[in-house]
Amino acid sequence: MLDLNQTVIVIGEKGVTYEGYVMERASGDNGSAAYRIGLEGAGLDQQGQWHRSSDVFVPEPAKEDAI
Repeated sequence: MLDLNQTVIVIGEKGVTYEGYVMERASGDNGSAAYRIGLEGAGLDQQGQWHRSSDVFVPEPAKEDAI
């Protein structure tokens, strides 16, 4: 389960990809999860879009170059 305000990447079925943050979480009776994702820097008045958990990914932290 993702945390609120956690930065994520959304990859939708139509190939649309964007980075945002988790605004809300929801789960159904059957255990399926969904997340409402807001765009980074879009302000507090944005509505966000709901996505299935299978479309939401956590970006890997940047790796430091080996010396």
